[in-house]
Amino acid sequence: MKYDIDITGKGFLRLTMIFGVVSLILAAGGTAWFGAFQSSRLHQISDDEALRMRLVECRTRISSIEQQFEDEHLSVGKQAELQSKLRIECARFSEIGRSPEMPQGSEISQWLKRRKPLVAPLSRETLQLMVVDMDGMISSLGSKIADENELLTASLNYYLVFITLLLIVVVLAGGRFIISSYRRSIIPLHQLSQRLAQLNCNLPESLHDTAEAAETLLSGEDQSAEMRSVSESVASMCHDIEEKNRKLDELHIRDEKTNLYNYRHFKEHLIIDVERARRFNGDIALAMIDIDNFKRYNDRYGHVAGDRVLARIAEIIREECRMTDIPSRFGGDEFAVLFPKTSRVTALEISERLRSIICAETFEYERNQPGNQLTVSIGVASWLDDATDGTALIMNADKALYKAKSAGRNMVLAYSAGEISVGETG
Repeated sequence: MKYDIDITGKGFLRLTMIFGVVSLILAAGGTAWFGAFQSSRLHQISDDEALRMRLVECRTRISSIEQQFEDEHLSVGKQAELQSKLRIECARFSEIGRSPEMPQGSEISQWLKRRKPLVAPLSRETLQLMVVDMDGMISSLGSKIADENELLTASLNYYLVFITLLLIVVVLAGGRFIISSYRRSIIPLHQLSQRLAQLNCNLPESLHDTAEAAETLLSGEDQSAEMRSVSESVASMCHDIEEKNRKLDELHIRDEKTNLYNYRHFKEHLIIDVERARRFNGDIALAMIDIDNFKRYNDRYGHVAGDRVLARIAEIIREECRMTDIPSRFGGDEFAVLFPKTSRVTALEISERLRSIICAETFEYERNQPGNQLTVSIGVASWLDDATDGTALIMNADKALYKAKSAGRNMVLAYSAGEISVGETG
């Protein structure tokens, strides 16, 4: 009888090992599929976002031109200039249909193919219809992106359910062997399987909540090592997926070299904040920041040293900005800081503080620069004082910046229609 029991035990152990290997293969296959699916959908969402941004920018420019047609006293020359701009925008609009982000056979692709080519001169009514039509496609794309995000969330929940169910099955299948080997662990492991089943039935709304629910299983003083191991695995899995999703989101909106927001994220916030300010009659300010004599520094000491300077100045900008500000790398050695709900006076104060901190900072090789320092020049423009749209806000802040550089560098200037005014200290 004892021999039969031993044979049965060995057979059950072998069966348990086989089942464990199969479960591991299923978990690895499910994880690989989930990773490939998530990567594919994130790529599609990125393409849709880029396409939506192009449509939003095109719509904004056409809407701006259409508003200028409201003036009944437009001169012939001004009308010709507007029609010329319209021809350019029509060409850009047609180019969207041939962009690499455009999925062939999609709803928006069919929409663009059905549209007849736009030929100037165009009337204001035609432009208004075109803006309304584009608003519909932008809204459709926004709904599509929202649906894609919901699909990602649903797939993540299904994946968690799959892993949870797999853990439950493994625990139940190995229960007999665990009872015979670790009799003291059977009660805690049974409780764990019940709690995991409860998590499966009532899955929390976020990964963070799921991890916290799993970690509560570790709070008991008499928990077995096996129970702790399984609970820690569930909590660790949730934290890992949550962290990877956070990093993917950051990579999508961050500049790799400076870790500031990239130009695309800056432009999207600029459009949104300008529209919000237009609706609620609010304030916006923009600061354009350029490193003085940086080309000379870069040519003399190399790109590695130049990159260190860019990274340190970006770090200072990030530390001195408020939580609501949007510090971005505009391009090259130029930075942009968007100040939502901020007056020109406050933007000038922040910009002056930035300038003085950077001026006081010690940089490598700066003693060989003009004035024995590495400094920045800053131009500030505000809404509605200096601009009526986002493009004009950038242009006027840029004008103030280059006025500051031509006036001697290492200063803060604010744009004004008549003249450029200087910040409190320079």
